Amino acid sequence: MFLNKFSLIITTRCNLNCEYCCEYIPEHKPFPDMTVDEAEKIISTMFNVIERINTLHITGGGEPFIHPQLAEIINITMKYMIKFDRLMLFTNSVTAIKDDVFDLLRKHKDKIVVQMSLYGINPGREKKIVELIQSSGVECKIEKYYGNDQSFGGWVDFGVWESYARAPSELECVFRNCAITRHMSGNWRTRNGKVHWCSRSQRGMELGLIPNNPDDYVDLFDETSFDDKRGKFQQIAESRYITACDYCSGDQGTTDVGKRIPAAVQI
Repeated sequence: MFLNKFSLIITTRCNLNCEYCCEYIPEHKPFPDMTVDEAEKIISTMFNVIERINTLHITGGGEPFIHPQLAEIINITMKYMIKFDRLMLFTNSVTAIKDDVFDLLRKHKDKIVVQMSLYGINPGREKKIVELIQSSGVECKIEKYYGNDQSFGGWVDFGVWESYARAPSELECVFRNCAITRHMSGNWRTRNGKVHWCSRSQRGMELGLIPNNPDDYVDLFDETSFDDKRGKFQQIAESRYITACDYCSGDQGTTDVGKRIPAAVQI
């Protein structure tokens, strides 16, 4: 079985305080950072279930480059490098790059992509961080999120954590038209071994803000077989909708510029 994208949420801490954060980091106490042992357990189990992943994403509900053991986690992922096409790291571009991480960027420059969001909060620092990462030789994917020409037109508001009481046909429309369905074939992600289709589902359930529905995630560490877990991934991918669709504005990937908002306004 093949997945287009799988994300490890290694931290829910962040050094920014963004309004309309899609992870709702400013409003909630962070969970403990993912340990190296936890990361290895998740990745090794995942590759017993999934044959190959296009993009293995090390990210955070917050900023992954503040994780004190990021280098060790990168090393863990590279033990499985024949099973994924690229490793993507995400950063807000104002976070210092530690020497051991930089060395790994250079070592694995043909396998790693760094996605850099520029918010214009500290332009001088952003410029230095961009230049430093580019000097490692890795591919950089830069998204500009300030001024009048923001990437994707800016962010969207995913709404409050309340049920819209949508009818099944409306929920199907939300799921079908979501960019995560249309363009990603699932933004599969986990922090604790429970792999969700999207961030709204994963974040909402871990915070207890939407009902916990085991039908909406694959628990890598439950007692079911690897075959059963593969079947669960397929089942979710072929769903008409998931619980989170009723707790979301449905604006992910909208082309309506009127629904776009300036990114990363600091609270």
